[in-house]
Amino acid sequence: MMGTVELDVGWARIALLPSAPYSADGASSACVMGVALERQQGVHAVAGEARRDFDAWPGEFALAAPGVPVFSESAHGGEYVLVAVEPAVAPHVAGAPRRLFRGQRDAVALARNLRRLLLAQQPDVQQAAQQAAQLLAHGAMLLNGAPERAGAYGHDRIKHARVLDAIEAGLATPLQLDALAALAGMPLLRFLRSFTHATGMTPHAWITERRLQRARHMLRSTNLPLADVAAACGFTHQSHLGALLKREITHSPAQYRSR
Repeated sequence: MMGTVELDVGWARIALLPSAPYSADGASSACVMGVALERQQGVHAVAGEARRDFDAWPGEFALAAPGVPVFSESAHGGEYVLVAVEPAVAPHVAGAPRRLFRGQRDAVALARNLRRLLLAQQPDVQQAAQQAAQLLAHGAMLLNGAPERAGAYGHDRIKHARVLDAIEAGLATPLQLDALAALAGMPLLRFLRSFTHATGMTPHAWITERRLQRARHMLRSTNLPLADVAAACGFTHQSHLGALLKREITHSPAQYRSR
């Protein structure tokens, strides 16, 4: 896929898939783990099932065994971290046709670390291998655990879909957590727990993540001044954008734009 960033660490291939249209059809010879860092919608079919619409949320952690045919297509895509390993390295994944776990906070944290390493000017292969190994261990823990259940907040998915839509529409404006909780029809503390359970990130972390994702897109695709990019993404000042970008992907806005 155009814009994909890849790193080979010997026993695993790590890739950062961009937020871009795609169509993929086939089966991998490797065990594949993937973590969604952005919401994306499209059509997919797994293991010969009929094609159907999908709505993948941030925090979804998918594991698939080798040879599982997967068709997936999206008009917009979404940022996604993928780790492919040989079956002998991941026998627990090799024995699972395909499993999906939602709201995986630890997987999101590891995927963001991998993204930062992949986008660094000089990727640290050893650190990337360590993060990938931790993601593999997290997958083993999930697969060896009890079958996934909807959990106490599973029925709140429709409410959180409204919140995700509101955040997306209001990124350039101040977003108040109490207003988002009211939109979900929940007390604030319950909303914070429920949203984190659904997405793997707190509401504040998700808002910041989406603002950074939008800013990165604007830096790549426009020549707007940095102050305008920051304002369009809801940052109070371009220095705030710069500090967060430096923390998350080790680049200043100007460095990222020049890549």
